[in-house]
Amino acid sequence: MRGGINRQPEIIPLRPDMSRSLPTALSPLELFEATPNPYLLLAPDSPIYTIMGVNEAYLRATMTERQSIMGRSIFEAFPDDPDTPNAFSTRDLRASFDRAVQTGQPDRMSVHHYNIRRPDGVFEERHWRPLQVPVLGPGGEVVSLIHYVEDVTQIVLDARTAQTALTASEARYRAIVDSSIDYAMIATDLAGVVTTWNPGAEQVLGWTAEEMVGDTVDRFFTPEDRTNGISAAEMHSALTEGRGTDERWHLRKGGERFWASGEMMPLRNEIGEAIGFLKILRDRTPQRETELALEQQSKLLQTVTNYVSEAVFRLDPGGTILFANPAAEKLFGWAADELRGQNFHDTLHHHHADGSSFPAEDCALVQALRDGKSLLNEETLFFARSGLLVPVMCTSIPFHEAGSVSGAVITVTDITERKRAQEQQQVVNRELSHRMKNVLAIVQAITTQTMRNATDLASARDTLDARLIALSRAHDILLDVETDGAEMHALATAALGLHDDQQPGRFIIDGPAVAVGETATVSLTLMLHELATNAAKYGALSTPKGSVSLTWDVLRDSTVPGFRLRWVERGGPRVVPPTRTGFGSRLIQRGLSGASDGKVELRYEPDGVICTITASMAEIEGQ
Repeated sequence: MRGGINRQPEIIPLRPDMSRSLPTALSPLELFEATPNPYLLLAPDSPIYTIMGVNEAYLRATMTERQSIMGRSIFEAFPDDPDTPNAFSTRDLRASFDRAVQTGQPDRMSVHHYNIRRPDGVFEERHWRPLQVPVLGPGGEVVSLIHYVEDVTQIVLDARTAQTALTASEARYRAIVDSSIDYAMIATDLAGVVTTWNPGAEQVLGWTAEEMVGDTVDRFFTPEDRTNGISAAEMHSALTEGRGTDERWHLRKGGERFWASGEMMPLRNEIGEAIGFLKILRDRTPQRETELALEQQSKLLQTVTNYVSEAVFRLDPGGTILFANPAAEKLFGWAADELRGQNFHDTLHHHHADGSSFPAEDCALVQALRDGKSLLNEETLFFARSGLLVPVMCTSIPFHEAGSVSGAVITVTDITERKRAQEQQQVVNRELSHRMKNVLAIVQAITTQTMRNATDLASARDTLDARLIALSRAHDILLDVETDGAEMHALATAALGLHDDQQPGRFIIDGPAVAVGETATVSLTLMLHELATNAAKYGALSTPKGSVSLTWDVLRDSTVPGFRLRWVERGGPRVVPPTRTGFGSRLIQRGLSGASDGKVELRYEPDGVICTITASMAEIEGQ
């Protein structure tokens, strides 16, 4: 049976805090409390059906106090009248509850005779029109029942009086019928032809007595109900069962639809023969709209809970899980049915990350539940069913009833990706800091050496600008790739690009693909820049026909794989070796960070400068 799990029901607070200003839109619980119609909220714990909530309208209608019925079975709080013969009120009502739980669909009862015990202990005659609306959980199970009743005692008494009056005196009947302007009272013959149409019928339905007497009751039924023969079915029920219930849409004179509830009873003559019918009809459109709104709110709450990405739990005051949504199942690996009835802390929060025990007394979430306080954005670690640690952010919002804590709703957000992103960002920040320190150290060294050897401030400034641009290009290469280095072709093209733009086609660049590490990228870029600058001032690039060949290869025939790069100038003026060594020459001769396993050979041949750089592949690749 759906929802047929016997468990201690949660008592839900239904009275909003009236000290706060009213919101622009009522919440479902505030709507429940504020509606003028009587409502109970019941646990689906058949056959008990414990009262979990009650609104003020229900308390007034039943002459009871909230504290005297909350947490009790509805049948214990409202027993059968022992003085009423054949009192089966509780039996019939329980059967309606069971149908709603079993089917998961609203169950509407016809007018129900159920006397209510007054505060002085005397039972008072009452007649009700009950409706049970099940509230479904994410798995389709019934988690509670909304029990709505409409007190129709006066209608029944009026109908009884009217029927008595019809039998006793037509005149007296006419007076009663005509005075009942809130109810449409319509008498018909056995074929459903209207014989009496009271002022209430005119007010509710719009037609006058002159327009309706002689016509059939089908006139105010909807087209679909006419097709289905609903009025004939009501008359048949009235004859065979003593009454025919009517709870459906009807038509007014102008074609407007309205929701009405009614009863049809047989009219009999002095010897008990049926001579016609009495139909009593009441406009219940506002109540119907309230019922539909409640059903919609229930579906909306269910939809929201089912599809939010955060795990949602509802706990009782002791921390037992009463509800878990699909996101909780997905996040922690337990089915909702397995989580229900388990202690929240003992199931998900039982240990610290280092494996040490985590007593409930030390848990902020447990303490907030006990104190009835809200807890926002509590960052902690939970355990999945597999034992995996899950970093989460929790919020706990308590419920209060009669001044005490009645439970809480806890939302849990998985922050695994956020934590991973923070860790990655820290790695990037450390790497960025390391690179910035290296760059600043290189800039400081270049600036110091350039200015120390300067004889002309303007020339020194131009030289410093060019060297810093070369350094910038080296770092552009590093940022353009996903690794910590560059590729040799891209490095050479970028390092020589400034000079090649001024004299296109002057460079021949050739060599296999070689990965170059971060440190080697900066050193080679600065070395190639200095070689190209010297060639532009004094060597092959200073004449229109001069050219530079830049080639490299990987030496595989040695014990340790090596790298060799050759710079060869051709077509320039006759080379004269320099008489002194400047910073640029020292930078070239220093090689790759002064590595002991590499060397730079710089020769000033008459046809042009030849520079050969050798190093191990480990030095080039930055290993």
